[in-house]
Amino acid sequence: MKFSHLALSLNLILVSACSQAEAPATTNKVSVASATPTKVEEAIRSSLKQAIPDAEITSVKPSVAGLYEIKAKGYGTAYMTADGRYMFQGEVIEINGSKLSNVTEQGMAEERKVALASVPLKDMIIYPAKDAKTKGVVYVFTDVDCGYCRKIHNEVPTMSQMGIEVRYLAFPRAGYPSPTSQKMDAIWCNADRNDALTKAKNNQPVPPASCPNPIKAQYELGQELGVRGTPAVFLEDGTQVGGYLSPTDLAAAMKIK
Repeated sequence: MKFSHLALSLNLILVSACSQAEAPATTNKVSVASATPTKVEEAIRSSLKQAIPDAEITSVKPSVAGLYEIKAKGYGTAYMTADGRYMFQGEVIEINGSKLSNVTEQGMAEERKVALASVPLKDMIIYPAKDAKTKGVVYVFTDVDCGYCRKIHNEVPTMSQMGIEVRYLAFPRAGYPSPTSQKMDAIWCNADRNDALTKAKNNQPVPPASCPNPIKAQYELGQELGVRGTPAVFLEDGTQVGGYLSPTDLAAAMKIK
């Protein structure tokens, strides 16, 4: 579920902190002119709690043009006015002469960079560059039942030849737990995870297995980073470049020659 279930992308909507008949909720309102950032954050969190009770707000911080950037687990990024009344979802683009800068993507990329770098290498399934001649690294959230995930996996050997190291994280689109997540449990619990993943991608059976594993944590991380489908491909700097990309297009996005 995303904020856009309540607001069409880039369309302002009213998320009233209260209706006129609900006088007690007026305590959520603040005077924008005199409010401190802390009070604004409290008002926004209170407003969202009433409008979207199940949303787990992870971040509220000042953005551009007097707006506040809102992040919620499993919902993505949205923006809100300081009085907590209007919210919209979409990308904020800064126009500076002929230059366009995606403010939203820049902020998200930095957060993704930190989050992905914090994932222990042992928790990922890694296909290294050929002969350890690594020119670049990509993180790929994958689902074993995804056609395009299979397509990109079949091209991993070509990526390896080009100097690209592929680091896989689990993202069972059906959620956790689910039949797909059980397949991924079996892969991550296999003695040879790389071989098990390749077999699963080629529709070969992988013996069921269970063990302490990072599938649930990686699925939740993907949600926090805005993953909505698979494969979801990220560069080391946190930039999302795909979706499926051919090895040539991926190398171009990574500026690898």
